[in-house]
Amino acid sequence: MTDYITIKGARGGLRVQILDTCEWSDALSALKKQLTDGAALLQGMKLSLDLGERELSTQSLDELQTMMREYQNAPVDILSESRTVRAEARTMGFIAKPPLTKSTAVEAEQTSVVMARNVRSGQILRHHGDVMLLGDINAGAEVIASGSVMVFGRVRGVIHAGAMGDRTAVICAIELSATQLRIADLRARAPEDQGQKIPEIACIEETHIAVHAWHDYRR
Repeated sequence: MTDYITIKGARGGLRVQILDTCEWSDALSALKKQLTDGAALLQGMKLSLDLGERELSTQSLDELQTMMREYQNAPVDILSESRTVRAEARTMGFIAKPPLTKSTAVEAEQTSVVMARNVRSGQILRHHGDVMLLGDINAGAEVIASGSVMVFGRVRGVIHAGAMGDRTAVICAIELSATQLRIADLRARAPEDQGQKIPEIACIEETHIAVHAWHDYRR
């Protein structure tokens, strides 16, 4: 069902492309799942909903607006090839415009980012893609990514990898003493302090999150 939804990075937020050839009820169900799975990542992030050539009734747009109000606090734009849909969306308070052409669009699939910084208590770092952090994640800090998270430093806070539902994502760190680890929809705590710290990696194994020494995982 998630094949009906494609999410790409875009200037100032994310572009959510909704397949315009499937049933609207299926599209709404797929969108709801993505909004639910990625709630932590999408919180406060501007979304542009690309409806393509789909024609929507006022009732269908109202269903969309109700869903977005339930899951999303940030502004939502409507991108549509249909003038009728754009006009109706504007009357409902959306910013509506034609989809950007390939020559003017500034967007990408999930991308990796490298950051040399510490994430301090109270800070939340969100990214659509993989995160490589050269620094520490302090207690009270949080990193949320749709891909994997790699930390060349100490982790005392919270990490949520695979935040859009990707169960293949991993979390690794030089010192993994996180308050909480999350991968997709699963949660776990890092192992209790057992003396000497070694690089570790967390991944999903069947129905739970497992933590391995880095050299063991590579085997």
